Amino acid sequence: MGFIFRQTVPRAPSIVRWRAPSPSWFKLNTDGSSFGNPGLSGAAGIIRDSARHVHLAYQLALGTGTSVLAELTVIWQGMELALTHGLALFLVVEVDATTVISLLKTRASGMWEVQYLIIRIVRLQQLLVADVQHVFREANGPADHLAKEAASLQLTRVLLHDDITGVLRGILCLDRQGVPHLC
Repeated sequence: MGFIFRQTVPRAPSIVRWRAPSPSWFKLNTDGSSFGNPGLSGAAGIIRDSARHVHLAYQLALGTGTSVLAELTVIWQGMELALTHGLALFLVVEVDATTVISLLKTRASGMWEVQYLIIRIVRLQQLLVADVQHVFREANGPADHLAKEAASLQLTRVLLHDDITGVLRGILCLDRQGVPHLC
């Protein structure tokens, strides 16, 4: 009949949680969201300090685009915002898209839009002390929540600490308390 069955070995779940950056460092968590690829997309990021305090969060409506463009755009915009607001002396950037991490390491892409963003991010990394790292999606809840909202509502805005309410405030509270997530 032509069916091929492959037995997969289930892996044990891992416990992950959001971790605060080292003292005097800031952490930028980012996420892009695309309903289709390409499709309606948006992105978001959140900058916190070593005491786990939110300094700012932002959402970007990106119209129709791909998830890779959304992820790269949000990293670039987040680094620019961190620099503008004086939050970028030492910056850890966490991204849950392994494809984007690979693109930034190789610094190569065939698409000019992607290459343009890579160049901008690399220049900012050289200007700042910035380290781009992978984070599991489960430990990136606030950015994920904001990115999905930005994509679905096509919302662009910057949120300061007092602007954070509702579900986002709850997700941040869980992160601050170090609540673990399974992945």
